[in-house]
Amino acid sequence: MLKKYKQLIYKSLGILTLALGFNSCESTELQILESPNALTPAEADADLFLNSIEIGLGVFFDGDARANNTEGLSEEGAEVTRMLHMFGPTYTNAYPPSDFDTNWTQAYAEVLADVRALEPIAEANQQYTHIGISKTIEAYIAMTLVDYFGDIPYSQALLGAENTNPGLDDGASVYVAVEALLDEALVQFAREELTGATSDQFYGGDETKWIKLVNTLKLKLYIQSRLVDSSVGGKINVLLSDGNLILTEADDFAYQYSNTNANPDSRHPLFTRNFNVAADVADYMSNSYMVRVKDEYLGRDPRTRYYFYRQSLNFTEDPNEAECITQPRPTNYSSSDVFCDPGNGYWGRDHGDNDGIPPDGGKRSTWGVYPVGGQFDASQGTAVTGRLIGLQGAGISPIMLSSFTNFMLAEGALTAGVNGDARTYLEAGIRASVNKVINFGERLDTLDDVITADDEETEDVDETETVRDLYVPTAADIDSYVNTVLAAYDTAAGDDRLEIVINEYMKALFGNGVEAYNTYRRTGFPSDMQPTYLDNPGEFINSFLYPNELVNQNSNAVQKPDQTVRVFWAVGGPTLE
Repeated sequence: MLKKYKQLIYKSLGILTLALGFNSCESTELQILESPNALTPAEADADLFLNSIEIGLGVFFDGDARANNTEGLSEEGAEVTRMLHMFGPTYTNAYPPSDFDTNWTQAYAEVLADVRALEPIAEANQQYTHIGISKTIEAYIAMTLVDYFGDIPYSQALLGAENTNPGLDDGASVYVAVEALLDEALVQFAREELTGATSDQFYGGDETKWIKLVNTLKLKLYIQSRLVDSSVGGKINVLLSDGNLILTEADDFAYQYSNTNANPDSRHPLFTRNFNVAADVADYMSNSYMVRVKDEYLGRDPRTRYYFYRQSLNFTEDPNEAECITQPRPTNYSSSDVFCDPGNGYWGRDHGDNDGIPPDGGKRSTWGVYPVGGQFDASQGTAVTGRLIGLQGAGISPIMLSSFTNFMLAEGALTAGVNGDARTYLEAGIRASVNKVINFGERLDTLDDVITADDEETEDVDETETVRDLYVPTAADIDSYVNTVLAAYDTAAGDDRLEIVINEYMKALFGNGVEAYNTYRRTGFPSDMQPTYLDNPGEFINSFLYPNELVNQNSNAVQKPDQTVRVFWAVGGPTLE
């Protein structure tokens, strides 16, 4: 019903042309399909549009379980940074332009179109929180499009029939517009209004929390610009002095999914794709990322069993299940690079391994309880295909968390003159991430009842002990991990300290490929990323190719020569692999 309602409004506004640049034939078709019962903007409801904008942001970030399991932009960023497995086998062919058609349409013809439709309605009804929220989300969408693609249609886009072939604005100018949007959002949140945004799915209309998000998005914008703007340290210090940043879990900005598979399916899209009753687990975990989390610092990372679920406690000896066990180590891999078997029953794939899919769907490691709402790994070692597991898909899209804020501040303190101690920010970031993940797992009402498999960890355990006693990290476990990282930081210097900060940031970012992709291009860290499976995979994707929806239907858009083109804020940045 919501989709039909929106379509009627879009047609009456004539805004489906947007930045996609529909040709005249398509415009004629839209006119023919217009309903005489189409709603006018005056008849529309701001709450309905706000609901659609916020749902649309979740789809933009993590995809849509309802639309052929389309992927959000987070997943591609996670794959190229080895947080998830990338099939490849080369960077050149890993992501053809058509891969991003749905994301592009989602951004322009759905979310930003709704923003344009909402604002005059909310203004007329004195619903200013609605406007502030819509501007904040528009700012995030526009910034992310620049981060992934570079120059984009913006100032001339969203004008409907006035301009069906909008020109592309350079990324730096869009960033200026984004900062202005965030300032405008703050103005809206300060206005006296008739009715608040009680339908707000993120913060329940709490303007103080939205203000913290706005300022944290400014922090993100400044940190991402630090290679090309020497003034960002001072700008961040102003934000710090105001104190309105996301610094506690209560203020985290995350899209919350439920555990229902009714129509529409409201479970986390990654849960739906991986744990549908009739489907084998679809995604491969990244071998190198699992090793980074589970083995670094003597294997003390308290988040490991929340991030990854092992369907088998032993790696296969059958080449039909993992062909790599019969193949030699790639010549471009060092002796320290993980290859094929990550150990301890963790079972994923190497970066760019494009071999066919073997019958390993019920054996390979998969998503755990955080962030998609899967199962906690209590060494069950059993297949999890089926929706009635763990949190049953009631996961989150972790878009901007308090841990992220602290890691960005630590980076700024080390590189841009940001006030405060980088070590203190580092510790706060780790603790915020670990606590977030463990608290997330606490939502499992049956955690104590999870059946424990027979392995060497449990053979001699008193039967009265619970899974929680066995596997859930204690305060001492968390302190041990934090202190080990801080000890490494204390003995490091210069860029080695920054790498430790970014390495921990990458661990906290599990589930957020957008910030992982940005951070890797900005810093070049971690520097010990697993090489691509092929010896010559082509140059790293410094920005993705434009979607076909743009270049095929907008006469002012020209496809990039290749994926090596850097976004404006990464010009002169590190060389990447």
